[in-house]
Amino acid sequence: MPTHRRAAAGITGVEFERAMIAGGTEPAVASELERRIAVIESAERDDDSRRPFTGVELTLYVGVTVAAVVIGAVMVIL
Repeated sequence: MPTHRRAAAGITGVEFERAMIAGGTEPAVASELERRIAVIESAERDDDSRRPFTGVELTLYVGVTVAAVVIGAVMVIL
């Protein structure tokens, strides 16, 4: 669970590790996973490529996908 989601849910890194350990994960693995999640989140926090699509981007994405499917269908028919 991302840090901001854990924070919103009131879960800290320590509680996240404890939950993973309670679920059967080795303590060293749980600690390393938590550390890596924190590193990745801090590195990608301001990366525009990791943000959700805007309405225009989503419309363009869906439009291109539909066009590709239609072109493929026409190619199969012909």
